[in-house]
Amino acid sequence: MVKNIYHPLIVVLTVAVLFQAGHYIEPIASKHYKLEVLYLPSGKFLEQASLGYKNLVADILWFKTIQYYGGYRLGENDLALFQHLIDVITELDPKFSFAYLFGALIIAEDLGAFNDGIEVLKRGMYNNPDDWWLPFEIGFLNYVYARNYKEAVRYFNLASKIPGAGEITRRFAAFAAARGGYIEKSIAMWQELAETSNNKYIRELARHYIEKLKKKGTIIGK
Repeated sequence: MVKNIYHPLIVVLTVAVLFQAGHYIEPIASKHYKLEVLYLPSGKFLEQASLGYKNLVADILWFKTIQYYGGYRLGENDLALFQHLIDVITELDPKFSFAYLFGALIIAEDLGAFNDGIEVLKRGMYNNPDDWWLPFEIGFLNYVYARNYKEAVRYFNLASKIPGAGEITRRFAAFAAARGGYIEKSIAMWQELAETSNNKYIRELARHYIEKLKKKGTIIGK
């Protein structure tokens, strides 16, 4: 019983020490140095140090990461530590889907590391195969940032096949197919939505885009 009481206290104290180290590290980050990452332990180390409370440690680190990103938005520090923090959090809690989603977006957009962001999401997909938002965001990043419409369609379609996926997955697949010049494929996708959606607005929107794409296809064919 005594052992059970002291375990959480040890975890909190361990993380507190890590945060204090981060307090001294972050001013270095604001000067755009990269060596501060060496002072942050890996997820494997923290998992062993957590004494079975790794999800608690991941939650505390997540709070620290949000504070850290907030500091970046206020111009107080850069994001040199951000990707490492996301890696550590998702190693500790592989089921923490939002950490992958938020982390990948910031890595791709704010850090300008598109491929690294995609890798974070792919790791999230491996650990959370039932979460359709993860492949959907890969499609979204390919659609918005890389302009790789073929890859975007692939991942939007993959997301749409996961049980519970929202209709947004098929709408974006159709949008991306049209933007990529895949007119017939896009029409087929919208047609499926027009026939199967339970949402009246979505059915009307789908029919609107079908007509628009057919006209576009006619013009291109002339």
